[in-house]
Amino acid sequence: MFSSFISLFTIPHSSPKHVLLYRFHIVTILVNVFAILIDAYMQRYANCTVEASLTAILFFSLWHLQRYGNIKISAYMFTFSISIALFTIIFLNHFATMSVVFILLLPLTTLIFLSMKESLLLTALLFITMAALLYIEHLDNPANPLVHNQQALFNLAYTALVIYLFGLMYHFAIIKTFQELDESNTQKAMLLKEVHHRVKNNLNMISSIVGLHSNTLNGKEQEEMIKTQNRIASIAIVHEMLYKHDHFAQIDFKLYMQRLSDLLLGMYAFDKHIDIHIESSIKHMPLETMVQLGIMVNEFITNSLKYAFPDGKGTITMDLTRKNGKTCFIYYDDGIGSSAPHTLLERKSLGIKLIHLTARQLKGELTISSPQGLHFEVEF
Repeated sequence: MFSSFISLFTIPHSSPKHVLLYRFHIVTILVNVFAILIDAYMQRYANCTVEASLTAILFFSLWHLQRYGNIKISAYMFTFSISIALFTIIFLNHFATMSVVFILLLPLTTLIFLSMKESLLLTALLFITMAALLYIEHLDNPANPLVHNQQALFNLAYTALVIYLFGLMYHFAIIKTFQELDESNTQKAMLLKEVHHRVKNNLNMISSIVGLHSNTLNGKEQEEMIKTQNRIASIAIVHEMLYKHDHFAQIDFKLYMQRLSDLLLGMYAFDKHIDIHIESSIKHMPLETMVQLGIMVNEFITNSLKYAFPDGKGTITMDLTRKNGKTCFIYYDDGIGSSAPHTLLERKSLGIKLIHLTARQLKGELTISSPQGLHFEVEF
């Protein structure tokens, strides 16, 4: 429950307008909480009730924006809830409140998120409501000096007009900026997708050439060439996932490991019954980290499929967690294991060298044990 509450204040990766509306919500909620404390201290409990209700509505609007991402609906909820709350406080306090100033500023917040026509209609509605409340105040409380002070009323209307005219200028400037940002982001996204697509195609081409070459070899040479082909494929998968998704710097760990596992199972264990379980409390990992982990896991799985399960049955488990401020990756199988697991990391084969190299690239510590099968753990 607490984590869900905290997640409301997490700005998602989205458009600039989305982020700005998020920040408007958060700032307004914080200001509103501060106003509740002040009004409670001053024993203005009617104001506190209105402000508490507004805070609840703003939390709902924030949740709606986070879950559905509909900027227009959230902007309307944001604007109308604040408008109703401010008008209520103005009416309860007979215009003797700073809320009058916020009513003048409120239309400016809508200009960015709504169309010009919608914003103009909303502004007209706000000023008509303000005029109606002034008239009601004149009828119900004729002793209020504000409704008899023509200079004060003129200044109020004049200030509202000046603020809104400046708001229009701000609107045109900010909308142009947002359009330029959107166009720039779209172009960069397309370029990044194209780059990753081309890298993936080139890697697949290299992998195919290596595969064709392996067909001309036999025995140990062919086996090593196939391993090289799989190592190239493990990197190609990363770039394929990048250009097919919107996150250009983050890779879905479980999805990537599943893709890599399926590739190796089809290569080495198509006639075996090997189950692979992938667990992770971390959804995404950076590109460079996933490339290194992919190379390492490629060696782990290949070794397990070839040597750990002589009867053709077994289970491989991978787990990625946070541990003592570090990222901890654990890989283990329930195969035959080794009586001297530490000697495995002292071998001079290319696979072992790659495992050590990727561990150093991750700035991590690699440990191996064999309680039941082989157990690798990397902290980085």
